Amino acid sequence: MQDAPSSTRPNGLIPRWKRRFADAMHGIATAARDQESLWIHFAFTLAVVVLCVFLRVDAWQWCVLAICVAFVISLELVNSAIERLVKTLHPEHDAGLAETLHMAAGAVLVAAIGSTVVGLTVFIPPIVRLFN
Repeated sequence: MQDAPSSTRPNGLIPRWKRRFADAMHGIATAARDQESLWIHFAFTLAVVVLCVFLRVDAWQWCVLAICVAFVISLELVNSAIERLVKTLHPEHDAGLAETLHMAAGAVLVAAIGSTVVGLTVFIPPIVRLFN
């Protein structure tokens, strides 16, 4: 998004960054309102946090899982932005654009599968220890 014209642009570094942060938060809120799949990712994020607390995973494992969560949600936001852009600029169906949308969705799927493998690698050993 371009900065506002200089007459309405906040002066100073801090006000400009506050505006950018607010714009980013608005984008996340818009995606959360419009994209069901983002809520699925939020639910899995909550499950990961609960499991990390319950299973008392190490700090480095928290970090790896946090990176995975951030990666998947970031890709979902990019995918949602691409979908919105394509549907706005080209509302009628186009096979080439549909393929582009499928590729962006595929990126989210690959990240989610990889993150699932990481999660299982972190969570299975302590869960097995609970039952032994």
